[in-house]
Amino acid sequence: MLLAAAAITVHKSLFNHKIGQTAAVETAEAETCDTITTLADGSEVIHTAGLPGTIGGYAGNVDLDIHITDGRITSVEALPNTETPSFFKRASVLLDSWNGETPEDALLLKVDAVTGATYTSMAIISNVNVGLNYYEGQAAKAQSVDPAAATPWKIWVALAVTLAACIVPLFVRNKVYRTVQLVANVIVLGFWCGQFLDYALILKYISSGVALPAAIVGIVMLVAAFIYPLFGRPQHYCSHVCPLGSAQELAGKICGYKIRISARTLKGLDMFRKLLWGALMLLLWADCLTGWVDLELFQAFQFRSASIGIIVAACAFIALSVVVSRPYCRFVCPTGSLFKTAERAGNS
Repeated sequence: MLLAAAAITVHKSLFNHKIGQTAAVETAEAETCDTITTLADGSEVIHTAGLPGTIGGYAGNVDLDIHITDGRITSVEALPNTETPSFFKRASVLLDSWNGETPEDALLLKVDAVTGATYTSMAIISNVNVGLNYYEGQAAKAQSVDPAAATPWKIWVALAVTLAACIVPLFVRNKVYRTVQLVANVIVLGFWCGQFLDYALILKYISSGVALPAAIVGIVMLVAAFIYPLFGRPQHYCSHVCPLGSAQELAGKICGYKIRISARTLKGLDMFRKLLWGALMLLLWADCLTGWVDLELFQAFQFRSASIGIIVAACAFIALSVVVSRPYCRFVCPTGSLFKTAERAGNS
């Protein structure tokens, strides 16, 4: 309920239903959106929104406008979407890949997804192909596009790593295995696929709905975060899956010495975490400074598009992890605070 209220305030929608807009208005808007528009200069624009066969990205629809002039593609324009800005910024380099090509030649191009923004990349590539197929009069082919077939193999690797982190620790307690799992979390889930839970993703799932199969890894992570604690596995996601938590734990293995923190200081730091979480939730409900959801330190894994401030802060916390156990997880992380609050509510 807390997150639903925040999603309504921030994104003005709940499970892809616009709040405050009647069904009649939504239907009228859909009817006025033609698939192909011919402009005054004779150029044409293909609108992929609503076309059968299009697939969603990491957090929702990735609608495109494909501009064609004199039989050649002049630009591919992305419409406003709910993708995480850092992910979309990385994937948006693909938008120029089809410029200058005829629709026929563009359909033959093999465009590779951008590492670290795979879901968004595949949505752009697939939706361009769906739009061009429709333009070429192959609507039946566009309808037959299978989203599962368009999902790159690396996503299945990410799913395998996530399932291993969710299942194996239930039966195996081995230091060597745990180290291997932590490394896999950082490399595969963090840097390679950019798979992690944060406020931006959770709110977008609640506001825009879940797009399968793109969201399958996120769903498994949500089960570990919210369902596992109800069955005696507290903080399973944070301890066994989260790539940032894994990076901090790996850093802690570098040095056996740890700074001793007094009980009074620990209590004060825990109170700070709770107050910070409460203040950030109030900002969401008040629709004020809501951009903080895109500034959590998980974004540092997408270092090519993340801000310098986020990268520096993430590196500082990982460095601090050498002498303080998981400092970001324990004393700051808003997403972790959300999970802990849900855990307390479920156990009460």
